[in-house]
Amino acid sequence: MNSKEYFFNEVIKEAVEGSSNKSIKVLEIGCGTASYVPTMIDKYPNLEYVGIEPITNSFKKAEKNVGDVPRATVSSQLGYESIEGLEDASFDVVISFSVLEHVKQLGKFMEFSSRYVKKGGIMVHRYDLGHALYPWSLKERLHVFLGNTIPKVLPERKFVRYVSLSEVVDYYERFLGTSPDRYTYHQMRSHKALEKKLGDDVKIDPSRVMTGLYRWEFENAAVFAKLPLPVREQLFPTVAVWGRK
Repeated sequence: MNSKEYFFNEVIKEAVEGSSNKSIKVLEIGCGTASYVPTMIDKYPNLEYVGIEPITNSFKKAEKNVGDVPRATVSSQLGYESIEGLEDASFDVVISFSVLEHVKQLGKFMEFSSRYVKKGGIMVHRYDLGHALYPWSLKERLHVFLGNTIPKVLPERKFVRYVSLSEVVDYYERFLGTSPDRYTYHQMRSHKALEKKLGDDVKIDPSRVMTGLYRWEFENAAVFAKLPLPVREQLFPTVAVWGRK
């Protein structure tokens, strides 16, 4: 089970526990190829899934991946536009993975995503700061710089920037109507570096971290939150913001 699949599973478990409905409806914005959706549908017989994906090649692969999967559909569009046939406030979960840092009109995106969350439903956006903090090439470094300073020069498909936690929190409060419930931190870069920063706050068993990393990250989220924000982001460049409408 990869990181995305594990994370999605954690979100669904929380939605199931917090809902009185027999079915759980999920909207994923920026679903990519939706490769893990068939597994999730098999695991949760009452799960209904809708994915949207703006990149043509990824959308075609997603269509193929969910083509024979019951209760799963995908459509090709930007995450700003109304979804034909879907009602506002009709989803138990609205989620995105590694999308926020690529969204040029983040306010519109967040307003759009919160629009489809039902009362009591969950909105989770997990975004990646690795592009901004650890650019792998001069080209990526340039794109991040332009995204941060002159965003209009980059087309949507090539857009990337640093996303601040305070900005995301502000959008949750503005559009979801409440502050986020919690934050989780993922994609740890070095357990040794983390151990130096945490001291005695958490005992790190490297063997467990490597074999049960995803569960370990969830279990220790409150401990990681004690770290100063810049340090936390350097150690965990993937941040997830959870909120309930």
